Amino acid sequence: MAYFRVQLRNGSSHTFQAVNMRADAHSLYLEERAAGAWRPVFTSPLTEVERVQRRFTENDGTWTWLNEQLPAPIGGVRAW
Repeated sequence: MAYFRVQLRNGSSHTFQAVNMRADAHSLYLEERAAGAWRPVFTSPLTEVERVQRRFTENDGTWTWLNEQLPAPIGGVRAW
């Protein structure tokens, strides 16, 4: 699973472990897969998200945070 750091417009920063990042017309979702179903780890309105970063581990064991582009919105709403 990847690590994502989400920085919100209010200045707070949150780190999550997730498999998938997606967006619909209104929200950003970080998700994990459990028992064959996608489950949200974090959800936030897109208007509150300042930046999303993914952590990459370097060969020497250190890590680097790189900015991620928000995914293109997926049509429709996924039923949980």
